[in-house]
Amino acid sequence: MAPSGPFPRLLPDSTSDPAAIARNDWNAFSEIEVLRDHWTVKRWAPGHTGYYWYLTFDDAELIDCVAECQDALGADGVDPVPLDALHVTLMGIGSTKDVVSDEIDRLISAARERLSDVMPFVLAVGPLSGSRSAVRFSVAPWDPLLDLHRLLSTCTSESLSNPTEFVRAKSARFRPHLGIAYNNTDRKAAEVIDAVSRLRGIHRVNVRVSHVELVVLRREGRAYRWDTRAILALGGA
Repeated sequence: MAPSGPFPRLLPDSTSDPAAIARNDWNAFSEIEVLRDHWTVKRWAPGHTGYYWYLTFDDAELIDCVAECQDALGADGVDPVPLDALHVTLMGIGSTKDVVSDEIDRLISAARERLSDVMPFVLAVGPLSGSRSAVRFSVAPWDPLLDLHRLLSTCTSESLSNPTEFVRAKSARFRPHLGIAYNNTDRKAAEVIDAVSRLRGIHRVNVRVSHVELVVLRREGRAYRWDTRAILALGGA
């Protein structure tokens, strides 16, 4: 049975210190013995779509950095995240079959009001690390992301008549990251860990987070794609 639960299992020593976050991510990734096929572990029924809270990025420097890492990793055994689909998942909301449009409208209204009090912030992306089934960047600091998770979790729970397990998940299980490639076969992890280790010297990229998106997520082949349902500005901008 595949391991479950958050990854890394343990929280970093500090959720504000980029070095502590990167160290915690790397220590957990470097101890993995077997990488799993992401598309098997993260099962997705044909035609399924779901609502999610996302941070999305089109920063040119970040895109160049991701492309450099993807090229260095090669395509053997991994599916690169499309460069126009870079994101940080904040939380799942629920299936589009289960969450009705009126609930989403109510959620958007509630979240927009509360996010007006949350100021934009800068997120450092990097260094490269990974998980049980993906290669991904560490991101820091976590504190503003954890605050967003708690705020959106409260808004979502209050707006939905039957909140899903994703909504009820506690922020203590949230592990922010930005994925760049999904592993597509079960295999020994050592070779990938070694390849990632050689890319950890690539400099961090700072990106400004000024909005949150509510998206309708789907799978297209071996990639995640979405339609944006709402863009909610931080700080009332």
